[in-house]
Amino acid sequence: MNDLDCLVYISRCRLSASELPSALDDIVTVARYRNAEAKITGILTVQDGFFIQLLEGAPAALDLLMIHLHFDERHEDIRVIARQRVHSKHALDWSMIAPPADHPLGRDLSAMLENPPQTVTPWRQVLLQMVNEVA
Repeated sequence: MNDLDCLVYISRCRLSASELPSALDDIVTVARYRNAEAKITGILTVQDGFFIQLLEGAPAALDLLMIHLHFDERHEDIRVIARQRVHSKHALDWSMIAPPADHPLGRDLSAMLENPPQTVTPWRQVLLQMVNEVA
């Protein structure tokens, strides 16, 4: 039995432009530590004022993390866009990606935010490609 889910959520960023860099460093540092214990991996980016996060891990661990995220005041209006069982992890570590504003994949994410795909595959493809190209 496969006990691995992939989840994508978006949320509205409540941080100012000046707060964002240090907050993102903090998020990734804490995520690497805490989520390693829960065997959760993921990718985080900010696009058009929204956090976009892909998470991979055991269903119960993802459920618990999502509850915890609702108490994080750095964002609001959290919406799980897609969630499904997967056979393997693609985000093998914790990544934070910050593509340049004119990066073609940033434009792809902007388009996806306007009409969010309901499966994890398109999100996974774009975010993993961004990690490989930008990080």
